[in-house]
Amino acid sequence: TNVQDFLQEVAPKVHDRMTECVYPFPITSFELKIKPEHWVSVDVMGKGRAALEAINKEMGLGYDEQDLDYYTRLFRDELKRNPTSIECFDLAQGNSEHSRHWFFNGKLVIDGQDMPETLFQLVKKPFKINPRFSTVAFRDNSSALRGYVHQNVHPSPDVDGKAAPYKSVTKDYDLTFTAETHNFPCGVAPFPGAETGTGGRLRDGAATGQGSLIIAGTAAYCVGALRIPGYDMEWEDSAREW
Repeated sequence: TNVQDFLQEVAPKVHDRMTECVYPFPITSFELKIKPEHWVSVDVMGKGRAALEAINKEMGLGYDEQDLDYYTRLFRDELKRNPTSIECFDLAQGNSEHSRHWFFNGKLVIDGQDMPETLFQLVKKPFKINPRFSTVAFRDNSSALRGYVHQNVHPSPDVDGKAAPYKSVTKDYDLTFTAETHNFPCGVAPFPGAETGTGGRLRDGAATGQGSLIIAGTAAYCVGALRIPGYDMEWEDSAREW
């Protein structure tokens, strides 16, 4: 068999088609040769909700009925202008489960009983009861605890924008902590989902305040029962509704 036939037979079995590509030849350039699409104006002022329904289907934005009603009212009645396709895409991402965590804010029911608090309220409860040394909590890219004044080795602050000798300087640093939730990506593609979770934790820590230094990262994964047909796992209880 020739190489092309071999690739067509073997490639689907050894790579994740959702997150990986097959490169039949060595990479000679990182030039993508892709021209960005032009943004368009979505005619909410003229067509109302129907315009959002069309762009929602065309771009796969995942707007539900509540989203469509709200964004129609927002742009047509309050802002009184048409949104762009870029704005529609941005709203879809910012309002997604991954960014907004609707699941964590939703009503919690255990064994048929409504719980008095949501998951997010439970997570935030210790801080509300005893904030003590918290300097950043539930805002910015990660939380922070009061640190300490210490001596550290840094490039000389006397030289701006150029290579500089290191010297001992006095710094006052807080300690940052963050966690990452990746419920959907890990369910669709477990290993790439875990990778983006780790990357998110590192990015969030580095992007807190005016910038921070990453010291260490830990990884612990809690997964639910995916109940994939024909792929039963020993921890999945088939008699229990998840």
